[in-house]
Amino acid sequence: MQEKYQNFLETVFTVFDVETSGLDPFKDEVLEIAALKTKGKEIVDRFEALIQPTKPVTPEVEKIHGLNEIYLLVNGRNANQVFRDFLDFAGDSIIVGHNIKEFDWLFVLNQARRLNWPSPGNKLIDTLELSRKLLSLPAYNLTSVAKSLGFEHNNAHRAMPDVEVNTKIFWELMERLFK
Repeated sequence: MQEKYQNFLETVFTVFDVETSGLDPFKDEVLEIAALKTKGKEIVDRFEALIQPTKPVTPEVEKIHGLNEIYLLVNGRNANQVFRDFLDFAGDSIIVGHNIKEFDWLFVLNQARRLNWPSPGNKLIDTLELSRKLLSLPAYNLTSVAKSLGFEHNNAHRAMPDVEVNTKIFWELMERLFK
């Protein structure tokens, strides 16, 4: 186990999260994306961007993450450039996120498809799956998992705060897996 843990400490991961205009990766848009690049348990870089929407942001969606259309149009950047920058940032690192296989990563893949870019082939680690494997909880949403591990999760449903707490969760779950 010690050798596998050492490999973990030497591996580059990109923990990321998106906030979106809805739940459908085929028709809804990413409004915010954030990521922390880590080498093992050391944060080595960060990425954070707001994206200008091309469709109205509904009041229901705004209530979830607090991002409104005017704010995003003024402070956001073009989605194509943000996704290019994010994929460059992630490189060939292992991508980590909470429910990324069923949600977040699908938005990235669909954006690449829309732009006729090659699909990123990064390996994925889903902390939702990992927490279900290693923990026994009544609920496995990010806030519940964080609380069960003793981490505060303030400002849920904003990309960087979600990434920051999920990075701690990821490290703790990896510790449990390898020790």
